[in-house]
Amino acid sequence: MDCEILSENRCFTFTWIIENFSYSWLKIGEAISSPVFVVDTMGKNKWRLLLYPEGDEEKTKEFISFYIRREEDCKGPQNVVINFELSFLATDDSVLMKTNTVKQSFARGKKWYADRFVERDEVLQIRRKDYLPGNVLTARCRMWHDNEETNYGHCCARTRIGVERKSFVWNIKQFSSFRESLCEIAPTSDQSMITLKLSSIRGQNSERFVCVEVYANDQLKISTFRLYLVDSSGDRTECLDDEITFDQHIKTASFILTFSKEQLMKNKNRYLPNDVLQLYCECDTATGNMLEEIEKASYGCLSSIQEGNITSNNLKSKKVFLDPTRILKENLEFSYTENLLCDTKLKTKTGLFNAHKFILGARSPVFKAMFTTDMREKNNECVTIEDLDDDTVQRMLLYIYTATLQDLQWDNACNLYVAADKYEILSLKNECSFFLKDNLSEDNCCDLLILADTHQDEDLKSAVHDYILNHKHIFHTNQWELFMKTNLELAADLMYLKCKK
Repeated sequence: MDCEILSENRCFTFTWIIENFSYSWLKIGEAISSPVFVVDTMGKNKWRLLLYPEGDEEKTKEFISFYIRREEDCKGPQNVVINFELSFLATDDSVLMKTNTVKQSFARGKKWYADRFVERDEVLQIRRKDYLPGNVLTARCRMWHDNEETNYGHCCARTRIGVERKSFVWNIKQFSSFRESLCEIAPTSDQSMITLKLSSIRGQNSERFVCVEVYANDQLKISTFRLYLVDSSGDRTECLDDEITFDQHIKTASFILTFSKEQLMKNKNRYLPNDVLQLYCECDTATGNMLEEIEKASYGCLSSIQEGNITSNNLKSKKVFLDPTRILKENLEFSYTENLLCDTKLKTKTGLFNAHKFILGARSPVFKAMFTTDMREKNNECVTIEDLDDDTVQRMLLYIYTATLQDLQWDNACNLYVAADKYEILSLKNECSFFLKDNLSEDNCCDLLILADTHQDEDLKSAVHDYILNHKHIFHTNQWELFMKTNLELAADLMYLKCKK
């Protein structure tokens, strides 16, 4: 029976959206589980879909295995008989791969499976654009009873494989004479996950090439790595033909930049300003976490679906339920990272960062004044920022576009606080202030007191005062003695509060 013909045979549809599918770190025999869904219109039975990205056993490791399981804690009879069909869908709801219609009796806890549902290479490589648009896999299960008009229903669920994106600028100073440079990529923890090694090697005709070696540690689950050459205008050129993927089997890779050292030297005004080679690196790493949720469940007659056939257009609005705030944030981040229609640049001593005037102006009154009044930046292509380093500017821009902070540490939080105060980005200043308060210690409290006083932040200053007064042993440290010698007025204010207390 064809469950598309709903005027004759109605069915229940479960749509399962899996984000970042290619970042699954699961091994042979390990499954991604859908949220449990309850089919109220079919005896309130509980079901779950299971996908094995590397097959359910060794002999099926070249395939993705697809299971459906009736849960143990179901209501209803010991055995239920249903018709069902499992499929993978394209963005237009067309079927890319499906099982035949199956009629099966399910006891509680029983599974049915297609262990060779589709070849892994078909999904991840050959037809990746069809199966994984935006790295999202859409799976579907339809089920119905024989000779019975089941009130149709639809349930949509989402599983998101956690991925952390790190992007940064890697400056290789004194490039004309360099021999080797190292860079480490770490997630939110302190442990380095990927180490980059840049070196110069000799090729044919005595030409020297730039070689990049990439090493991933054993804790890395799966990661992709991309590298771009940044010119003096801030434009990026890919250095790799394809992105590099690390997983449980592949831990090292090496490649040659598409430019020789001689070519870079000949075009040093473009590629080596101040004898600095600038590379832009992007690294996406699986975090080892999965988030899942049932987004919507509907039963019976829906206002948007009338009696008769359900078309793909009818189901489309029920298939994907997106968080508009998250999508807006992702779109803005994409505009920034991909330099989409940028109309200004922020120039530090060693770097150049593309940006959008209207975004900067919307987030910062200082930038707004630059671009809307007769200040020189209004007509210039560049905003010169020589008092902030590259890392601080990049973090500030990422916050401006996405309102997120990545891998915040004490030093970069202090630098960001200064930048936020300078450009009057109050939300960023508050977040940095909260972080600094939460990470106060006897080693850094005096420095933070100076910072708070310099920026006339009475709230932060008061927090530091309270911390020091509650940790009176600080007054007997060498650090405090040095602080008193160089900041007499601040020390006197604090001693007055101590005596008063």
